[in-house]
Amino acid sequence: MKLNKLLFAACALSLGLGFTACDDDDLFTRDGQEAFIMGSNDQNCLKVTGKSGIIWKSRMEGNTIYIQVSPTVDPTEELDGVVAKFYVSKGATVDPDPAIPQNFAQEGGVQYTVTSEDKKKSVTYTVTHGLTDMLEDGQGFSLGLPQVTKTFPELGYPGELANYNLADSRQYGDLNGYVAYCGHNHVVLMAGQYSNPHFDNAAMNIPNTQLAFKVFNAADLSEAGNLNLGSINMTDVRAITSDWNGVLVALTNTNGKGGIYYWTSYSDAPRLVGQVNENLGAATDGSNYIQIAGDITGTANITTGAPRDAEGSHYMIHLENGQITDTQIVATGYSSNDGAGFQMISPIKPDANSSYLVGDTEGSGNNTLKVYANTFKGNTKVIMPNVLQSDWQTWWVGTGSQLSRTGARRPYVSSMYVNGKYYAILMLGTGWWWHNDIAELDDLHARVTGTSVAYSVNCAWSFGGSSDWYWDPEIKEAYWVGYTDRYGMFTTRLTCYE
Repeated sequence: MKLNKLLFAACALSLGLGFTACDDDDLFTRDGQEAFIMGSNDQNCLKVTGKSGIIWKSRMEGNTIYIQVSPTVDPTEELDGVVAKFYVSKGATVDPDPAIPQNFAQEGGVQYTVTSEDKKKSVTYTVTHGLTDMLEDGQGFSLGLPQVTKTFPELGYPGELANYNLADSRQYGDLNGYVAYCGHNHVVLMAGQYSNPHFDNAAMNIPNTQLAFKVFNAADLSEAGNLNLGSINMTDVRAITSDWNGVLVALTNTNGKGGIYYWTSYSDAPRLVGQVNENLGAATDGSNYIQIAGDITGTANITTGAPRDAEGSHYMIHLENGQITDTQIVATGYSSNDGAGFQMISPIKPDANSSYLVGDTEGSGNNTLKVYANTFKGNTKVIMPNVLQSDWQTWWVGTGSQLSRTGARRPYVSSMYVNGKYYAILMLGTGWWWHNDIAELDDLHARVTGTSVAYSVNCAWSFGGSSDWYWDPEIKEAYWVGYTDRYGMFTTRLTCYE
């Protein structure tokens, strides 16, 4: 038996919080005569910290309390051997002792008997589990669930993980890789070192059509085929991404003119959105990128890099009804020709003159990775904190460090819109680590449970990484895929359950 030590005042205060269990007019005259678990009849009566560390809420129906666990979690693994936290009426006792771990996933649940202080009244509650509710529109997502991780040899590329003695750096994973969804069922990996290689050794400067654009099944990253490029010259493709719906989008450069194409299926021929009389994707060092906010067949903004300068210039291309209507140069206000010479922006909204996310390398060494959220005019509204090791990786120095190869893609950033809320994908790390995370865009320090992906690899001289995602409003889930040179690919499922 365990005496609940909650002060009587707490029960009185609960009247102002909407709790209905102790709102009787003769509350004081009945002191010590009641036996109940405090909380409203439908919520907030009990909480459990699961094995994963997630705190699960509950709802009460009669004398049955349902711990609301996400359907993406196995309740047997999550709720076996955990402790429930709840409060009871003043002076009441509980049997069994709530401090004893229980298996709330067992058939029939766990029964708690609450006995009043005067021993004249007892009520038995059954604590079991049920499904969580969906977050309301505008509340974003609540949980990241890692799905599949495969190294580059496991993805079917020649070479060995971490064997840096091989003569061809592609053999230890320098693929200059870009990753993107193509529909909800497939992921495309563009290996730039096979599609348009930049090797000093002329003998190695030979494109490989089988390895340049590989398609994988999103569910398990098994090989599905190769991308149908149609009439596009493979060496003209400079970067890929997908729109908010998971439609594959590619940036091309042909004779100094930029092109935008999209695919709804990897086996179909690409469709041309339009061409821009600008030298898009002109870099030969790995710093090319493309990002999109919105629907490539409707309203959207596309960003890609402009020649590096002290103002941090980038192109922003606006689409209406799937057609290019405007191309502008936006300046971040942070130099893009310093440090490792890499900077990128990701539009936050599909609206004209959208604000955007900035990923920038500044200086050299530790604490050189910077992330900002800017208005269209270049005014910075949000800055990623300079010191993250307090609750990220404890051994980090500041925000991590830039990569050594000129133009290497770190920090790689991408703006996300999930269930009415905006987030930022952050691909950071040190010379020996990649650390990938998702933060709330208006904070850049508040991260969602389960979205940290970290692994050790000597990535300092690599081309960096890339990332992509899409949001499915029908099932209220988003999917995130990331790729980093010298290691491989990972996928994560993002759910909107409470």
